[in-house]
Amino acid sequence: MELDKIDKHILNILQVDSKITNAALAQKINLSPAATLERVKKLEQYAIITHYTAQIDYPKLGFGLHLMVAIRLQKITADHIKLFKLTINKIPSIVTCYQIIGDFDFILMVYVRDLSSYQTMVVEKLHSLPMVDYVKTLSVSQLLKNKPLYLE
Repeated sequence: MELDKIDKHILNILQVDSKITNAALAQKINLSPAATLERVKKLEQYAIITHYTAQIDYPKLGFGLHLMVAIRLQKITADHIKLFKLTINKIPSIVTCYQIIGDFDFILMVYVRDLSSYQTMVVEKLHSLPMVDYVKTLSVSQLLKNKPLYLE
């Protein structure tokens, strides 16, 4: 799907405020509500908009430790990736996982209440996987930027 200027404008607005009403969105992009809704539905149909979420301030809920965990497997195989994926999907404190290229194979974003929780919920389960070669944990001290990609 080729995006025009209006589609990009819609996406920029929805990235900042996904709860905006269709009427308010239509007013911001200078289209009728019907035409706006049609465009949004088309963006959803083509899976450009994949879902709507709320950003949560995890530390306010008691999850004060934000960690990045780099994982290197002994060998990348389809079976290893499948088992790794099954394992991380069972660990609720892992909120994001990226498969990457470089010194590591995966980067995990983890929120836990404390170091003890991290040890029992993440490290023990990941280290129990026979294909895991190396785990490196980095503690996030401050989030400096968390902005959507502005489309021009």
